[in-house]
Amino acid sequence: MNRVTRLALVGLSAVLVVTITGAFVFGLRLTPLELRSFDPEAAIAAAESYDAEITRDEWGVPRVIGATGADAAFALAFAHAEDDFPTVQDALRQALGRDMLAVDESEARTAWLVQALGVPDLVRAEYEAQLSAEMRAALEGYAAGLNYYAALHPHERAPDLYPLTGQDVAGLSAFYSPMFYGLGRALADLIAPERPREAGRGQELQVFWLEETSDSELGSNAFAVAPARSDDGATRLIINSHQPVEGPVAWYEAHMISRDGRLNFAGGTFPGSPVMHVGSSPDLGYAATVNAPDLIDLYEITLSDDGRQYWLDGQWVDLETAPARMLVHLWGPFAWQVTMPVERTAHGPVIRNDQGAFALRHATHDDIRSVEQAWRSMHARDLDEYQGVMEMLAMGSTNRIVADANGRIARYYGARMPLRIEEPGIDWTGILPGDRSDLIWTEFAPLDALPHMIDPAAGYVLEANHSPFRVTGTDEDPDPAAFPASFGIETRMTNRGLQAVDLMAALETVSREALLAVKFDDGYHPGSEIMTLRTRLLAMDWSHDPALVEAAGVIAAWDGRTNMENRQAALAVKTFAPITTAPLLGITPPPLEETFPAAVERLVTHFQTLEPEWGAVNRLMRGDQSIPLDGGPDVLRAVYPAPQEDGTYRMVAGDGLTFLAEWLSDGEFALWAVHQFGASTRADSPHFTDQMEMFAAETWRRVPMGEADVRAAAVEVYRPGAR
Repeated sequence: MNRVTRLALVGLSAVLVVTITGAFVFGLRLTPLELRSFDPEAAIAAAESYDAEITRDEWGVPRVIGATGADAAFALAFAHAEDDFPTVQDALRQALGRDMLAVDESEARTAWLVQALGVPDLVRAEYEAQLSAEMRAALEGYAAGLNYYAALHPHERAPDLYPLTGQDVAGLSAFYSPMFYGLGRALADLIAPERPREAGRGQELQVFWLEETSDSELGSNAFAVAPARSDDGATRLIINSHQPVEGPVAWYEAHMISRDGRLNFAGGTFPGSPVMHVGSSPDLGYAATVNAPDLIDLYEITLSDDGRQYWLDGQWVDLETAPARMLVHLWGPFAWQVTMPVERTAHGPVIRNDQGAFALRHATHDDIRSVEQAWRSMHARDLDEYQGVMEMLAMGSTNRIVADANGRIARYYGARMPLRIEEPGIDWTGILPGDRSDLIWTEFAPLDALPHMIDPAAGYVLEANHSPFRVTGTDEDPDPAAFPASFGIETRMTNRGLQAVDLMAALETVSREALLAVKFDDGYHPGSEIMTLRTRLLAMDWSHDPALVEAAGVIAAWDGRTNMENRQAALAVKTFAPITTAPLLGITPPPLEETFPAAVERLVTHFQTLEPEWGAVNRLMRGDQSIPLDGGPDVLRAVYPAPQEDGTYRMVAGDGLTFLAEWLSDGEFALWAVHQFGASTRADSPHFTDQMEMFAAETWRRVPMGEADVRAAAVEVYRPGAR
C-alpha cells in the first residue's frame, strides 16, 4: 500500500467517523439484526413435548390432530407457516411494539401505536389473571410451533420475532380486536385525516391503521335456517365473512382436532391466530359479521400551559407519560431509533394535533380475552353453551349467526357495550368534554341488553352488515325503541341486507337450492343506493355530449344484476361504485357528473365498447390465472374490486372462504367449503390457485369431519417438521 493510498484511507475513515458521530446525535443506532436471543436447538427440543400430526387432503387443507388442544395449536402454527410464513410473521410483528425492527415509516407508526394503546403492558399484567390455563397452553403451543418452524427454516426467519411467546400471540389478538370495531379509523382521523383511502380493501386499514387502504368493513353475509322452515327438515348455516383475499386478515382454512374428544372444528383463521374465528363442529357452527355500535369515545382534553397536566373535575391532574421506542431499519447493522412520549389520562391514550389534545377510550381497552372467547366458542356443544360463551363480551363487537345439531338457530348482536350516562346535551357520537370523570365509563351492558333473535318463529335469521332491527320483516324483529340511543346501534340497510330480507321472506319453505340462490344473488335491490343513483342519472340532461346520451341508454337497459354475461353492468358499476363506497371510506362522494364520463372513457379506451361482458371486466386474479366472476360491490355474491391498468377489475375482498353446514333430518352432518384461491400462498405450491375455478363456478367440496374421516381423506400425514 503506497503513501497516497494510506492517506486516502485515513481521510475516508475520518469522514466516516464524523458522519456516523453526527448521525448518532440525531438518533442513528447500531442495532443487532436479532433483537431477541433465539436458540434454534432449544426450539427444536421444545417441539418434542408436543404430540401432534398434520394431515392434508387433496386440496392441501391442513387438518391437524393433537393429543390436546394445545398440541393441535402447535401443529396449526407449523402448518400455517408451511403455507404462508411471511404473512404469519408480519402479522405477529405488529404487536411487538418496541421490539419491532420496523422496515419503514408505516411499521414505525404501528410500533408506536401498540405502545400508545398499552397492549404489551396490558398483556404482561393480565396474561395469567384473565386467561385460563388451557388458553395459555394453547397460546404457548402455537408459539412453539412457529419457533420450531423458524428453527428449521432460518433463511425465512424474521430477525426481530423469535423466540415467540404465548404473550406475543395474545398481544396480537388484543391489538387486532379494537381495529375491527373501528379504532383504526378513529386514529387515522385524528392523526392523518388528509391521507387518501382506497376502495375495495375490506378491513385492512383497521389493522394497518394508517395505510392508504380502506378502513371500512365492506361486508359479510350469514344465514341460518331451522328445520321448521326448510323443505326437508334440515338445519342449514351459511358462513360467508368477507375479508381481503390476501394479506394479514385474509382467511386461512384449517381444521383442529384433539384426541381427548373436546375439539373437532373446521373453519377459518387469520395469520398469527391459534383459533378458528368462523366455522363448524358436528355439534354447532357459527358465522361472524362486523357490526357498528358506538364502542369508541373521544374526549377533548384541556392541558396546562406547560402541557404536563390536564383539567379533570375542577383540578389539574398529572399526565401519565412513558417513552415509546421505534427502531427503523436502515441498512446492514444500522437502525434509526426514535423515542416519543406516550401520554395517558384517566380516559386513555392522548393524541395531540393541530386542533388540540384528545383522549381515546375503547371498549376492550382493559381486556385481552378475545382469543379466549374464540377458543371457547370452538368447544361449544349447543346453543346454550355458545350463548354462555357470548356472555363473556370479550370480542368488542361482532354479529354471530349460529346453528346447532338440535335445530336451534340464533342471531346475536355481540358488543362490549359501555354503560354511559344519559344526559341532555351529551352527544356520545361526537367529541366529549374531557374535564368530567363521570363521562369515563367503566361498566358494560350484559349480553341480554342487546338486540338478538333466538329461535324465531320465522324459522330463519340472516345478517348482511345491516340493521339488527330488520331481519325477518315480522314483529319478531327487535324494536329499536327498546335500546338506548347511547348504544349507537346501526339502522343502515346495505343492499345485501335489503335483498336478503326480501328474498328470504318470499320463500314459503327454504330448500337447499333456494338458500344458495339467495346467497349467490348478484342483484341490486330497487331501494338500494345504486338503483337510486341510476334513477338520478337517467333524469339528468346529457344532451351536450352524444357519447353520454348513448351511455345513458346503456344504463337504462341495465337490469340491476352483475352476472358474468351482463353487458350493462360494467358501465353501471364503474359509474356508481365510486359514489356508494366513498362514505364508507370517509371521503366526499364524487358527483355523477364526474364518475359517469370517467366510466365511459375507461370502457371505450380499454374495451372499445360501452357494453363488454361483465365477466371480461370482473376478474379473480392470482399469479398467471385470471378468471371471470359474477358479483359486485355490496351484492350478496360480494366481489369488491380494485381497478387495473388494463381497465379490468381485480377482486380484492368479498366472498372468499365460504362454508355451508347442514344437519340433515336423518342425523347426518355435512360441511361444505370453497376458498377463492387455495390452501397456500406459495406460488410454487399446487394449492396456490387450485380452487379458483370452483370458487368462480359457485360450487363446493365436502369437508371430512372427525379423526377417522380426516385420516381417510388424507393424502399426507406427518409430524410437524418431518414432511
